Amino acid sequence: MKIQHLDHSCLLVDISGARILIDPGNFSTSKVQEIAPTGLDAVIITHQHADHCDTDLLCEILAANPRAAVLAEPEAAAQIVGQADGPAAGPGQAPARGKEVVPLPAGSSYQVGQVKVSAIGGLHAVIHPDIPRVGNSGLVIEAPDEKRLGVTGDSLVPEPEFQDIDVLAFAVVAPWSKMSETIDFLRNTRPRIALPVHEGIVNQNGRPIFLTQATNLAPDATQVRDWPEDGIVII
Repeated sequence: MKIQHLDHSCLLVDISGARILIDPGNFSTSKVQEIAPTGLDAVIITHQHADHCDTDLLCEILAANPRAAVLAEPEAAAQIVGQADGPAAGPGQAPARGKEVVPLPAGSSYQVGQVKVSAIGGLHAVIHPDIPRVGNSGLVIEAPDEKRLGVTGDSLVPEPEFQDIDVLAFAVVAPWSKMSETIDFLRNTRPRIALPVHEGIVNQNGRPIFLTQATNLAPDATQVRDWPEDGIVII
């Protein structure tokens, strides 16, 4: 399995002959346009916020990958096809009109060739009690004879499906979390390899603070592995 970090929470995953792009948001636009991924089998959106789903970028991706399936948390799916306005689509926009967008609610799964994509969780982390929570579909991606990959989206709930998983992409820093919650999440899930994402909100001075503490205080069974310069990790 090859995982490439395209800034913030965007991941390009090659596994068992399938190529999957996850959460192409507005913090990842430059990197995605630089890579210009083709041959995609699926684009998956964990939730509706613009840093995980940028509709202009999604238009570009789908134009270059007309055969790619689009899977999205249900609220995000509705916005993508223009059935509702909001952060993902914007007023009056329907970037995927004419393109089937498959809702991926928690508890459901979708087959991409030999790869099974399962959605778990269901709710975004609490930002503030006065801000309504939106949907969030965490992901487990697996295929025969491959390592299992978990993607949390915007949540630090230690879902049972994340327990002792081979690889877990986790939000190392977020406006809705504090460092102790991130560390407790890693301790409660104990992934074999933890890959930091969602760091687009901090600069180069701030990022090492969060990553260092997550690394030093993770459980012994967990290796927190930073991305190399090319952003590619082979598992």
